[in-house]
Amino acid sequence: MKKAALLLLSLMSLSTHAADLKAPVGVRPCCAFGVDLKAQLGKVPVPFFSLENVLNSNDVGTHHYNDGSASISGSLLGLADEENGLIFTKLAGFIDTAHVRDTADYTYYLFQLNQRYLGKEHNLELPAELRTRKLTWHAQPSNLSHAEKTEFSAKAAALTAFRLAQWHEIAQWFGMVSVGGFDELASAFSSEDLYSNMLGANLAMRVLIAQPELTTDQFAKAMNLALKKELDHLQTQPKSVTRKKIQQLDGGWWDSSKRLPNKWAVLFRDYHLALTLTPNYPGAEHKLMLESQFSNQQAIENWLSLELIASDDEAAFSQLPEELTQKRHWTVEDFQTIASFAKQHDTLALKAMNSK
Repeated sequence: MKKAALLLLSLMSLSTHAADLKAPVGVRPCCAFGVDLKAQLGKVPVPFFSLENVLNSNDVGTHHYNDGSASISGSLLGLADEENGLIFTKLAGFIDTAHVRDTADYTYYLFQLNQRYLGKEHNLELPAELRTRKLTWHAQPSNLSHAEKTEFSAKAAALTAFRLAQWHEIAQWFGMVSVGGFDELASAFSSEDLYSNMLGANLAMRVLIAQPELTTDQFAKAMNLALKKELDHLQTQPKSVTRKKIQQLDGGWWDSSKRLPNKWAVLFRDYHLALTLTPNYPGAEHKLMLESQFSNQQAIENWLSLELIASDDEAAFSQLPEELTQKRHWTVEDFQTIASFAKQHDTLALKAMNSK
């Protein structure tokens, strides 16, 4: 009886926490691939400015759940406790810690909602990224044990957080603006982005399965430990090595002669949207994956699914084939088709640019 009462109190606490928890706002400044990147406003170069976006593993600072309480300017100017940037590892190539943390935070947020709604009928609209992002929980007849509820909630959260990250890359390519006035075209489908997102989803999932009742502050501390341990495992290299590796890729993966936000400051992109990823850097072979099914072989997205619903920003997608533009609802099944369109468009644009 005592155990049942404690379990009930625990579930009530989780339900209250899920209701009060804010969705991550995604204001961490992620990095266009390159080093000492220059910038311009309109056609005017910004003097005395270069973006230092390379870190040592011990420079990443303290993880904070990204609920919007930290200012955008604080993050951009390095005044926040976190520091984010590119780190080179022997086993996984380049890691973008902002992408790791963003998806980890979304995994935590969705885990709390799953603890409340998984197996029930419910829906939620997230702030739009060109299209409205709608999450739908579907009613299921299964009665889950406490351990199953934890495992299913964590796996569904990790997969859905990664799906949101995939959509974010698509929205960036089509011109989404997160921080006033600056488009994100240079960052869209950057070669290290989705691998870093998946790393964050996996780290958060493991943390939450092991410790499902963590508060946001406790989760942040657990993510600190998990990220540092993982970076050690992936054999993080010093900042000087990361800088050298990036410089060696100038002209192939990025173009130091271009100024942000010029899209072609980044030349090499990864448009492959999959649930099994390997690093793009040659010789780095640490594979990551997310499961699409629970242990009972049921499809996770039959329990929790993501839709993108047409909004006032549909003009951004006008170049897409009619078979897509006429659909008011896109699902994850449409993602690769859209990404492949982006790849084809960029290939032709680069070819035309290089032929001049």
